[in-house]
Amino acid sequence: MTQSQSTGFLGYLHSFRGFAILNIVAIHAFIPPLIVSNNMQGLDMSNPVAIANEVLFHDSTIYFAVISGILFSAILRTKGWRKFFTSKVKNVLLPYIFFTLLFSIMTSTESEPVALHSDLLSYLKTALNNFIVGAAQGTYWYMPVLFFLYIVTPLLDFLLHAKEAGKIALGIIILTPLAISRIPLEFVNPSLHIETMIYFTGAYAAGMWVGNDLENSIKLIERLKWPLIATAVLLSGLLCYFYLAEIRKIGFVSVLESVFYVQKLALSALFLFYFYKLEENQPKWMAGFARDSFAIYFLHMFFVLMTFVFLMPLFQTRILFPINIVGYAFIVFVFALTMSRLIIAGIRLLMGKRSRMLIGS
Repeated sequence: MTQSQSTGFLGYLHSFRGFAILNIVAIHAFIPPLIVSNNMQGLDMSNPVAIANEVLFHDSTIYFAVISGILFSAILRTKGWRKFFTSKVKNVLLPYIFFTLLFSIMTSTESEPVALHSDLLSYLKTALNNFIVGAAQGTYWYMPVLFFLYIVTPLLDFLLHAKEAGKIALGIIILTPLAISRIPLEFVNPSLHIETMIYFTGAYAAGMWVGNDLENSIKLIERLKWPLIATAVLLSGLLCYFYLAEIRKIGFVSVLESVFYVQKLALSALFLFYFYKLEENQPKWMAGFARDSFAIYFLHMFFVLMTFVFLMPLFQTRILFPINIVGYAFIVFVFALTMSRLIIAGIRLLMGKRSRMLIGS
């Protein structure tokens, strides 16, 4: 175990976490200008900018799952199960409850897109449903998935440290998302899907495998660097083709999500190696995003959706040229990040160390 592992901090993994949240905010930042450019008729997946946005940033949540798996095996496992689960309750579950209660205050009706609940019971029912299925904000779907990952961590850890049969079982879990894919998000009547949980369990288990012998895993990534780059590039091209040819499924398998899974795992390995090679020269500007990544995840979508108000006048132009879409997406990106971090700074200033129970860690 390296000294950095024994102190419970890996600078390169911290940087990777910051990079991951920027990818997640980026894909959502393109949503308002892309929808406005399509006459408010949703996303036009024949639009080259929409395709590029998906290929680059879709499934970036896999980065978080991989990072969580690495952190557990490399650092958290030695601290014991009680501390592991206690920290998740305090620093993950409590913030999730807080933000779910906050964003459940508003509802919508046929006559009013944004309205207050008619009574307390209506609010509590909505908040409970939002908590169970992760529906208070468009990004909260991952929270029930994350809690599932925490619950199955002891089983995955047992398999990882078991004899050969256990390791084979863990390998099967990592490969299962090639056949069992995540279910597309449902913005109307969202629900939980075991397929999505299985999909991210594979990525989480892959991270645990890497973190179990982190130094040697990184050496292996270095040896496989060029094949991994080739894999990521070729699969990115294949994803572009799938979108242009409107290929989503072959039989019951979502080949689109299967390819995304392998692409993002390959990219995870490459980005992990890149930040590792920076050693003590980690980008300092990334540290703040990494530290606030959890709270940014909770907050940014609210501010992304707020920008529809600013972009609505552009609806009169009917068409946004690609350069305009990218420019407006950058504005949304900066706005969502800035507002999120201002809120985070305010909560941290008011509550000090206790702020972690509201904004997470």
